[in-house]
Amino acid sequence: MSCTGKYAEAWSFASFWCLDNLLSGAHDGAGPADATLSDAHAQFQTKGVQANVGMVLYNLTAGTDGLVTARTETTITATGVTWDTGDLYRITLIDGVQIANIDHWLGVAASDIHAALASVGACDCTLASWAVSYLRKLVIIDTILWYNCPCGNPHISDSMKQAYINWMSTELQNIATGVKDVCDGATGSNYPAIGWAEQGVSEFAQAEIILNDILRNT
Repeated sequence: MSCTGKYAEAWSFASFWCLDNLLSGAHDGAGPADATLSDAHAQFQTKGVQANVGMVLYNLTAGTDGLVTARTETTITATGVTWDTGDLYRITLIDGVQIANIDHWLGVAASDIHAALASVGACDCTLASWAVSYLRKLVIIDTILWYNCPCGNPHISDSMKQAYINWMSTELQNIATGVKDVCDGATGSNYPAIGWAEQGVSEFAQAEIILNDILRNT
């Protein structure tokens, strides 16, 4: 179903707008099934990881996650999460209240996309491979118009907000008119492609590239 859900998680919103909020790496403990994540180079405490405030630690290799209950500079313990040597982890420096707020506004922003998809009968289709990331980008950008990133950056000026609003309006219109067909086997007249490409090494840099392109073309 294409017209359900938020298309993005709170961690992806926070890391898109605030790269410093995202910590990732690999477990370098002995394993198997260590109860505590270890990363000798992490500096978790210095970088802002907190216990018992609703921060979520992900074991990307095992596909598990849990609330952080303890941390030192080089270790984190999270409820129900165990670690084998080399398991990849991710944690975003947002607490439970921030996660709840972001999830709320992602849902509000996603309703615009639901409406656009519904207008062309695309609610029951299987999304094309590129469409998952595309809709995630749309909802993340739309949400910044309603909720500021927990890190306080970027500082969205009125002119930047208007540029984002104009861009979002165009993208939603393209979906609603079938110009961009997000369904698998799509036949829309305008696939998401550009004749030039800037590259960003971080999600925040990618956001700046998107904004610069919007400003150049509005």
